[in-house]
Amino acid sequence: MKYKLLILLAAVISMFVSSCSDNKATDEPVADQPAIEKTVVVVLPMENGLDAHWKQTFTLLEHNIDMAFSLQDKTVKLNIEYYDESTENLSELADKLALRDDVYAVIGGLYSTSAKILAATLCRAGVTFITLATTEELVRAFASTGNLWAMTETDITQSEVLLSKVVNYGGKSVALIANGDDDYGKTFVDWFAFQANELGLQVKGLYTYKGADISESAANAAVSGADYVICAPSHIADIEIVVDKFNASGANAPRLLFSDMGYGSDVIGQLGQKAEGIEGVCFGANPETGFDVSYRIFFNMDPTVGSAQLYDAGMLLTYAVWYQELHTGCSTRDALRAIVDGRDFNMGSWMGEDMRNVITALTKGDAPYVRGASGWLDFDSKVYTNVLSTVYYNYKVYDGHYIILDYNTADGGNRTDATLAGWNWKATQMQEFGNGASISYAPLTGHRALLIASSTGWSNYRHQADVLAMYQLLKEHGYSDDNIILIVADDIANNTQNSEPGVIRVKHGGDNVYDNVQIDYRLNELNPEDFCNILTGEKTDKTPIVIDGDEGTNLFLFWSGHGTPGALCWDETAKGVTQAMMRDALIELYAQKRYRKLAMFVETCYSGSVFDGCTGFPGMIFYTAANPNETSKADVFNTDLGIWMSNRFTSTLIENLTNKSVISMRDLYNRLFINTVGSHVMVYNAENYGNLYNSTMDEFINP
Repeated sequence: MKYKLLILLAAVISMFVSSCSDNKATDEPVADQPAIEKTVVVVLPMENGLDAHWKQTFTLLEHNIDMAFSLQDKTVKLNIEYYDESTENLSELADKLALRDDVYAVIGGLYSTSAKILAATLCRAGVTFITLATTEELVRAFASTGNLWAMTETDITQSEVLLSKVVNYGGKSVALIANGDDDYGKTFVDWFAFQANELGLQVKGLYTYKGADISESAANAAVSGADYVICAPSHIADIEIVVDKFNASGANAPRLLFSDMGYGSDVIGQLGQKAEGIEGVCFGANPETGFDVSYRIFFNMDPTVGSAQLYDAGMLLTYAVWYQELHTGCSTRDALRAIVDGRDFNMGSWMGEDMRNVITALTKGDAPYVRGASGWLDFDSKVYTNVLSTVYYNYKVYDGHYIILDYNTADGGNRTDATLAGWNWKATQMQEFGNGASISYAPLTGHRALLIASSTGWSNYRHQADVLAMYQLLKEHGYSDDNIILIVADDIANNTQNSEPGVIRVKHGGDNVYDNVQIDYRLNELNPEDFCNILTGEKTDKTPIVIDGDEGTNLFLFWSGHGTPGALCWDETAKGVTQAMMRDALIELYAQKRYRKLAMFVETCYSGSVFDGCTGFPGMIFYTAANPNETSKADVFNTDLGIWMSNRFTSTLIENLTNKSVISMRDLYNRLFINTVGSHVMVYNAENYGNLYNSTMDEFINP
C-alpha cells in the first residue's frame, strides 16, 4: 500500500507541476474570458481556524476551474458567501436565503441539527441544499423534495463501520454513548443494538443523555464491563468529559471509539494534550484520489473533516452551471441529476485536467462518469439524495496529529433504495452457494502447503508477518517442515528499524512468529515463473524443492503481498504472477494429477482479478481478500515501529483456523466477509469443489 501511495504522490506532484507550468494554451484561463457567475452560500462552522480550511478548499477548486474551462469561450465563477454555522440564527438566515433570487445553491450543515434547520426552509422553498451532515433523519425528512443532496452516507453506515472495527479488534461486547435527543445521536441509538446483534456482539448498554450533560452517561459506560464503547458526542466539549471519565476509571476501562465528531483540526486545537490517543472513524477523501496529499502540498496542512465533500459539492455545482448553459431551460436539480447519472466513460477525478475532460465531454453532448475527491459520485437512482459510497478514515491522534490507521467502507454502492426503504444489511451482498458439483475424491493420503510473502522492505512488515503466522499455525497443527514450502524475503526480523532483533509479531504482545522458522526460498532468489514451477512440481536448478503431491494430496496455499489489476505482484518490481500464468499453472497441476483438493487464500489488493478467471477446475477453491476492483486493508498499526503488523483478511483467517479447523468452508467465508471491512471477500470456483456447508478446513489444516 505504501508503494502505491508513493506512486500516487509522485503523480500528484507531477500534476501540480503541470498545472503551474507556462503552457498558456491549456493550463491558464483565456484573457478576458467571460464568466457565468453564480452565488453559492456556505454555512459551516468558522471558529478555531475552520474558516481557513473552507476558503482554501474553494481556492483549490477555483484553481482547477480555471484549467477546466481553458479550452472554452466562457468560464464559470462561483462567488462564495460565508456564514458561521455556530453563531448565526439559522432559522432567520434560511428565511433570508430562501427569498433571494441570486442564490444558486447553499452548501452547509456540518452538524446534523444545523442541517435540519436549514433544510426545513431551503428544501421546501426549492433551493438546492447540499449538506455534509450525516443524520438519517435528515435524509428521511427531506429526500422527497428533490432539493437535498447529502455528500456522505448516513450515520447508519458509520455505526456499522464502528461496530465492525470492534469485531475486527476481537471485541465481544460493546456499549454506546450518544445524545438521545440530538438528531445526530438518534441515528446511533436507533441502529446500534440491531447492528451489534447482527455482528454477534453483546450489548452492555446504551448510555444516552439529554442536553449538555454527558458526565453521568460517560461515567456509567466507563464501568459497563464492555470491551469497547462507541461514543457519538454532540459537541467537542463532550469528548473531553468522556476522556476524563474513562481515564479516571483506570486500566480496566473499555477502549473508546469515537464517531466523526472526534476528527478535525478544531478537536486537537480545543482539547490539546487530552486529544492524544483519541481513536475512531470519520468520513473523508478516498485515498486513491490523492486529495489529502494534494491539499497538504498546496497548503502545508492537513485537510479537516468535510474538506473533500465540500470540494465535491462545489465541483458538482460548477458542472451543473455549465450543463444549464448548454441546455437552456434545464433546472439546477435536473442538471445535477444528469451529471451524476453519467456513465459513458471514466473522466478521471477532481483535478484540473480531469475537470477539463468532463467539461469538454459535456460540451460534446457526452455523459461522463464523474469522480470527486471523496470517490465516485454515485447517488441513489430514485430520489438522488445520498451519495452511495463513503470512505471512512480509521483515525488516531498520535503525537499531536491525526494518523490514518485504515480506510473503511460498508459498500454503500448497492444501497439504491437507501433513502426510501431504510438500509440494506451488508449480508445482502454476500455470495450464496449451492450444493456444488458431485465430485468423487480419492482417499486423503497427504498434505502439502505453499506459503508466499511476495513483498520486501520494512514498510511491508505485515505481509511477512502474516505468512510466518500461518507457518506457525500449520506447525502447531502437525505439519512438518518437509511438507511446507516457505517463500519470504527474510529482511524484517533483523532489519535495522526493528527494535526487537529476531522478533516478528502480528499483534501487540503476541508470539514471535519468526521463532524456529525454516525458510526454503528467499524472495530475491525467485521470479514468478519459478513460483509456477514450484507449484506444478517442476524441479529446476533454481527450484529443487517443489510441491510433490499426487491424487491423494491436499494442497494449502497462502499468499500475502501487493496486487495490481490482473496480477499478484512479485517484489513490486516485476510483472508478477498474472491471471494467465496462474491459470496455466493450475491447468498443468490438474493435468498431472498432483493434488486431491486445493484451497488457496490470497491477501492482496485486486486479488479477485486474478482468480475470477481461474474456474472450471475440479477440487479447487480460491478465497480472495478483495474483489477484482478493490484494495485490501491492513490491520493493527504499531505506532512504536511505524508499521502495520497484519492484514484484516489474514488476521480473521488465522483466528478462525486456530483451534477451529473443523469450521466449514461456508462458515469460514461468512466470517471472513463480515470481518473484512473495506473490501469484499470473494470465493471462486466453488461450484466445482463440492458442498461448502459440509466441507471443512480440517482437511487442509490437520495432517
